[in-house]
Amino acid sequence: MTSKERVLRNYHFQPVDRFTIDFCAESKVYALLREHYGVPDDLALMACLHVDFRYPKPNWTGFPLVDEQGRVTDYFGIPRTGAGDFGYPIVHPLAEVQSVAEVEAYDRWPTADMWDYDQYVEDCRRFDEYAVYGGSWAWFFEAACELMGMDRFFLLIADKPEVAHAILERATRFMERTSEIMFEKAGRYIDICFTGDDYGFQTGPMMSMKMFREFVQPYLQRIYNVGRRNGKLMMHHSCGSVARWIPTFIEMGLNVLEPIQVGAACMNPRELAALYGGKLCFHGSIDTQGTLPFGTPEDVRREVRERVETFLPYGGFTIGPSQHLMTDIPVANIVAMYDAAWEYAWLAGAVDQGLRRA
Repeated sequence: MTSKERVLRNYHFQPVDRFTIDFCAESKVYALLREHYGVPDDLALMACLHVDFRYPKPNWTGFPLVDEQGRVTDYFGIPRTGAGDFGYPIVHPLAEVQSVAEVEAYDRWPTADMWDYDQYVEDCRRFDEYAVYGGSWAWFFEAACELMGMDRFFLLIADKPEVAHAILERATRFMERTSEIMFEKAGRYIDICFTGDDYGFQTGPMMSMKMFREFVQPYLQRIYNVGRRNGKLMMHHSCGSVARWIPTFIEMGLNVLEPIQVGAACMNPRELAALYGGKLCFHGSIDTQGTLPFGTPEDVRREVRERVETFLPYGGFTIGPSQHLMTDIPVANIVAMYDAAWEYAWLAGAVDQGLRRA
């Protein structure tokens, strides 16, 4: 069974030889693990860790990702700094906007033609034995919050909803069209439409259901629809406590939720499995807030096994971290996680064989 076959069967709740395995980390962790395993590049590292997924991304060819003061920006023109590959905004370019006209006048709105899709097609083509992610990382709500500042954007939603919608529309339009082109050009090599946007805090959702339905769901549905029109499994990343939204995500067409942030409110894996096992697949959950940074390698191994056993009755589970692996996590614990993943993932195949014999 190839990784591609394994992932597709796993995410359709069909028998597999083992549960699938994935990896996500900041670049410094990649470097530490390459050194640990003595491998020359990231693809060799993925092979060492038995990762079943590959994630090609198009290269940016638009305006320079630097502002007038020489600060590095993202493709929305937001200057960023801080730990990890993402950092945090140090300036909110739309902090003072008060009208739709001011939103439209912003001169750093990206467009979907600012990517190198030809190289992207070639990158996707290389991974015929793996499950390939595609689609734009559609963080339209986070982008709106970071363009304006989260506190200001939530006030804008209440005071001038038409301006909030204008920002969300510009961000979503770019991401929606980027996804469409990615599938038009490389769809035959892509298996999963993988998107991400965060809607949860540690203690609960960051907005009411009414606000979610007006300011998130219509835009998110457009992203889901691109994947679904192209016949792809739909996978969504959101950090935090998003249990309240899961029924709505399923109604919208979600197949896989990534991750389970196990330390957040209402995100207990056993409870989620009991509620949604066999209806929704779950991807990741090994705790990057507690067990991985502060536990022992044996604690990590124990959590991996417990998580596998939780999802054995249902299927549709991928072993992976609950967020990006950061440098606060000891390398020994990351190694223990992937050693245990390789050992315990095969329990899924053993259970299936036992059921068939019975």
